[in-house]
Amino acid sequence: MSVVQRTRLFVLPLLIAALAVLGWLGFAAISEAMSGGNGQAWLMAWVLAFLVGMPLLVLVLAVAGALQRHDLARSLIPYSGENIPGAGQ
Repeated sequence: MSVVQRTRLFVLPLLIAALAVLGWLGFAAISEAMSGGNGQAWLMAWVLAFLVGMPLLVLVLAVAGALQRHDLARSLIPYSGENIPGAGQ
């Protein structure tokens, strides 16, 4: 296992904990804003969409890109036992 893979595996639980805390703070903020009225709750929901939603979107897109690169790399390299056209020339 490479150093990069070990680092990613080490950071993963920290990332999950940080996202859980961020979500908890978001729910606490939205419940506090609801006590102030409907307009204040909508404004807080709009702010939280960017403060919580954008980092989550970046993470989801990064994972989707990694999965796509992994599938692309596997499709470009033939499996063992297959003949590679033009390899013996």
